[in-house]
Amino acid sequence: MATKEKNPHLTRIGIFYDGNYFWHVSTFYYQFHERKSRLSVGGLHRFLKYQIAQLEGTSPELCKIVDAHYFRGRLSAAEAAKASGDVLFYERLFDDVLNSEGVMMHHLPLSRTGKGNKKKEKGVDVLFALEAYERALQNQFDVVVLIAADGDYIPLVRKLHALGTRVMVLGWDLEHEGDGRRDNTTTYTSYELLEEATYPVMMNELIDSRAFRSDPIVNGLFVNKGQSEERNREVKGRPYQAPQARTRPIDPATVKSSEEPTALVKAETDAPATTTETVQLATGPEPEITLSVHDSLETPEVKVIGHIDLPEHKPALVLGEELHDGLVRGQINALKAGFGFIDVGVKENAFFHYKSLNGINFNDLLVGDIVEARLSRSEKDQLVASDVALLEE
Repeated sequence: MATKEKNPHLTRIGIFYDGNYFWHVSTFYYQFHERKSRLSVGGLHRFLKYQIAQLEGTSPELCKIVDAHYFRGRLSAAEAAKASGDVLFYERLFDDVLNSEGVMMHHLPLSRTGKGNKKKEKGVDVLFALEAYERALQNQFDVVVLIAADGDYIPLVRKLHALGTRVMVLGWDLEHEGDGRRDNTTTYTSYELLEEATYPVMMNELIDSRAFRSDPIVNGLFVNKGQSEERNREVKGRPYQAPQARTRPIDPATVKSSEEPTALVKAETDAPATTTETVQLATGPEPEITLSVHDSLETPEVKVIGHIDLPEHKPALVLGEELHDGLVRGQINALKAGFGFIDVGVKENAFFHYKSLNGINFNDLLVGDIVEARLSRSEKDQLVASDVALLEE
């Protein structure tokens, strides 16, 4: 009986920004990171479509952002006017960016705290969680993206899962020592929040990864220097090509060993030789080179006779071979944003996540690496690898 093909369907995406968190991350990349550029809202939305398409097994064209919301505390107009710099101007400039990307803004007034009488956000996280849950109830998102770092959002993630909605958390772990004029900049994402998410994505690892340095979608996460957000979104229609990751390929060629440590390397023609010259080499035990010139050919016959050390014969790697303690050998054949796939010698590749690694950093992995891993089946019957570690082959 033929299996019925799955009909294409839309993957509906809702995005919710913790504005203060997003602003701190964007400022870090603008002031301290080598990119010296702010995050692009349009580029981030484009990245999410491709990322979710890979995780959901669909195409970016079928991943649609149907709702997006931005939450942040804000100074009053009078207070912003008194603040140093063009605070009002830059706030409105960013508002224009959000409006152009269809992001709805939610602002609450900043409240004064007792310590130092500083302004601080109050109630923003509660509004964030209530709005995200209510919108998920109304719109029935397939995937909700939380651009947030606080572990206080864990109950929200659980509630969204109860609705059958997958949750992606974009996280950043950033740290930079300040100078005399600036305080230390630290931004961390709750480990518990990442553990609770369906799709946790550590963006700082992805952005700094060698494997994605030339990826146009990853580079599009940043506003191009000298260009506005509007200009930065013009690459949307260009065809996307996956990054060409550097590889360490396994040489399939095998060397035929001999009982004696010598070999004859010979290149000759069928024409009879008429002239022969012998030249003694300065290295190796009793080597000689024989040159034969033919009457009918201008190309000489070259015979090289000498002692050549052969490389040690290595047996071909057997992918899927059981090694020890239930671990099997595999070879990484794909690396994505925080996850990848391992060839374990069967038709189905094993999925692994950056949290599945044992003693190695995801950014240090390359396509072609030989690894050992423990295989199991997920609830969706997907082949999954855990305890992934590099093998010295």
